[in-house]
Amino acid sequence: MPPRATRTIDVEGMNTERDEKFIRAALNEAKKTLGQTSPNPAVGAVLVIDNRIVARGHHRGAGRDHAEVECLRNFATSVPARATLYVTLEPCSTKGRTAPCTDAIVQAGVKNVVVGATDVNPRHSGKGIVQLQNAGVSVRDGVLADDCAQINEAFNKWIVTGRPFVIAKCGMSLDGRLTPPPGESSWITGTFARRHAHQLRAQVDAILIGANTVRTDNPRLTVRGIRGARQPWRVVLTDSGRLPRRAYVFSDEFSSRTRP
Repeated sequence: MPPRATRTIDVEGMNTERDEKFIRAALNEAKKTLGQTSPNPAVGAVLVIDNRIVARGHHRGAGRDHAEVECLRNFATSVPARATLYVTLEPCSTKGRTAPCTDAIVQAGVKNVVVGATDVNPRHSGKGIVQLQNAGVSVRDGVLADDCAQINEAFNKWIVTGRPFVIAKCGMSLDGRLTPPPGESSWITGTFARRHAHQLRAQVDAILIGANTVRTDNPRLTVRGIRGARQPWRVVLTDSGRLPRRAYVFSDEFSSRTRP
């Protein structure tokens, strides 16, 4: 008889697949308030017991509970030792507008934490992980780190360089025109592109345009069609300061959020 085939199990591989699955779930939580948390990053968390998500949380805005705290609060009973907390960003370790998340995690009795991206701030980077480990918490970090960092690329650039993350956006025809010929439709872009533009607006702090754009196009520069979106600041660059005061950006309901 031929020898019986044997089957081996890559335990580490199984853990990787499971951890990536739940970090993706935490990422979906973080994306719920993408663009609404500035100057804080967007963060999501899920609590898992026996391969089942039992609580979820995400950061809703500066000064409000961080994702880990909201997630743990949404779990009504004490956290068992076999539970794992998945969070897209390294838990904070210092007191700011809220208490350190590392303290909340330890106090809740969490024994296992999986982290997506580490904090890019050199003053904090890795310290949250070390604090948890020193408290007896098992920590695995770097799971889907690139994906977790990407959703906060604007925040990360600001933290590291002190400079804003700038998106250059324009509508252009196939023959390279930025404006349509006289007599044609005022729209160069289609419905899908305009929808995407509103999604971009919902994720930024400010929209920057020149004075001639105000004079020629009289744009609104508001976020439309996206529920819960925050209206960004509208900044107009002008040398002369002579701008049409009846333009939408100076006369609509969001005029207080326009700066020439």
